Amino acid sequence: MYGHKKLAIATAVVGALLGASNANAAIETKIGDWNIQFSGNVNAFYTNASCDDTDEVVAAGLACVGDDDDVNVRTGLLPSWFGFSATTTANNFDVGVTLSFQPGVDSGQFVNGLDQALGLNTSNFRQVFLTIGNEAWGTIKFGRDLGIFASDAILSDMTLLGVGSGAGGGGGNTTLGRIGTGYIYADWKGQISYTTPNFGGLSITAGIIDPFGLSTLGAGAVSGTADVLNQSNDSPGFEAKAVYEWQGAWPGKVWVSGLVQEIDTAAGDYTANGFDIGAKVGFAGFEAVAYWYVGEGIGTTAYLFDAVSLTGEERDSDGGYVQLTYTVPGPNTKIGVSYGISNLDRASGEPVSNLVEENRSWIVGVYHPLNDFVHLVLEYTHTESEAHNGNEVEDDIISIGSILQF
Repeated sequence: MYGHKKLAIATAVVGALLGASNANAAIETKIGDWNIQFSGNVNAFYTNASCDDTDEVVAAGLACVGDDDDVNVRTGLLPSWFGFSATTTANNFDVGVTLSFQPGVDSGQFVNGLDQALGLNTSNFRQVFLTIGNEAWGTIKFGRDLGIFASDAILSDMTLLGVGSGAGGGGGNTTLGRIGTGYIYADWKGQISYTTPNFGGLSITAGIIDPFGLSTLGAGAVSGTADVLNQSNDSPGFEAKAVYEWQGAWPGKVWVSGLVQEIDTAAGDYTANGFDIGAKVGFAGFEAVAYWYVGEGIGTTAYLFDAVSLTGEERDSDGGYVQLTYTVPGPNTKIGVSYGISNLDRASGEPVSNLVEENRSWIVGVYHPLNDFVHLVLEYTHTESEAHNGNEVEDDIISIGSILQF
């Protein structure tokens, strides 16, 4: 019985990412001693991004620039997904394995941001892990899965069913949703992690994480740190979170998480660290989310993107988002609005430049369940990027499409 429960837990990331009422309606069967489950989604969206017709540059800004609209038929924030899980019980321990791959809609071959003929679509493998545990001792995970820090921020983002920011300026396997305009991407990380049993709604997860290296999102010398700093790794990263969930008339949860990693470069060593706190609560069809994070040397948008200056000095960052949704009784149409911002400070002594200071966005979305498996989605996203030297860029994105979950 518990092995069957662990089967659902092994693919809970897919269900939580989909955020749908039928998240557990996967395809299940039993072969010998093994419980087998297939789950995933297919989605595609028409996106029209009105980019900013300006010569101003915001390095690592998320709003697009151009004198024409940027039109795509593409995957949204959540890539199309096919996951396989298998669990069994032996010697009083439940063991499981999960593998999944994520294909995209774009051709994967781009010139000036446009798909090209004879291109192969993009794909990746985000989950490759095994688990072992039981109700008394908790569960240990070995492999690649969603990171621990900031994971609840993305799992609570309404744009997981849609597009959000990042649909302008060319193709790609996914858009950004609210990544970079409210939270840092949890990413998919090699890890050995442990999750405690559930203590009356409280659970704790902690893990040793494959160390990441410095990288860049912005173009130009001001953010080209990954090219000029010789990096090495002699210690892993560490991430942990605590989550408390409750039911009742006001169901919800609160969480805190953190990370720490030593960064070694030719310019010197420092410790990257981050902390976040969030809450989600529902009542009578409404659901509210509030989230905030702060970091030193962890960068912006994605972990260790533009985290240090050219001289190796760490940049501080912070941000968060608020979100309110309402599910209309009867048709169960979800209507939502959210606002978020991500800030990146200059390092100590770093001169003013066109490096991004703020990425922020407003998102309004309508998510209608056509049936138990298909959602129709309409979103409007307004994104603004501002640099430390005052440069500003903004875009407006209309997205319409559908996502099928199984």
